[in-house]
Amino acid sequence: MRLYDPRVWRAFGEHAESFEFTTDRFDHSSDLSPEANAGNRLYGRDVASFVSSGLTGRGLEASFIDEDWGWQAHAKLPDGTVLEISIYHNPDENPAPEDDWMLMVRALRKERKLGITLFRETEVNADVASMLEDVFQQAGIELRRTRRPDI
Repeated sequence: MRLYDPRVWRAFGEHAESFEFTTDRFDHSSDLSPEANAGNRLYGRDVASFVSSGLTGRGLEASFIDEDWGWQAHAKLPDGTVLEISIYHNPDENPAPEDDWMLMVRALRKERKLGITLFRETEVNADVASMLEDVFQQAGIELRRTRRPDI
């Protein structure tokens, strides 16, 4: 098997759902720690914390981490599926809408094949989307479902 096998990699984001919201509640202008995001200047830590806390408050085991490209929240559903919520500030990089944010949500189900544990992307079900929308609605933020992200 080749290192890059398009049958495996083409599935990234195949079932992802995309949401947008606009608010000045989250930081997008302060100085950032050089230790976060591999030294890249990426906002969203407070969004990741907000999402993680909101999902924890709804009974899920949730956390968040920094990546070299930004911030990501995770939550484990009762059936073992893992939600991966990637957070992007001002995804169009237009200075006018500084308060715009985007979330890409993926659902990953753990599978074992030939003794190797893999995570297979599955559909984000309506209950998950509603729960996420409720987290934002409780804070007075409208979460808008958008087209599937171009990955």
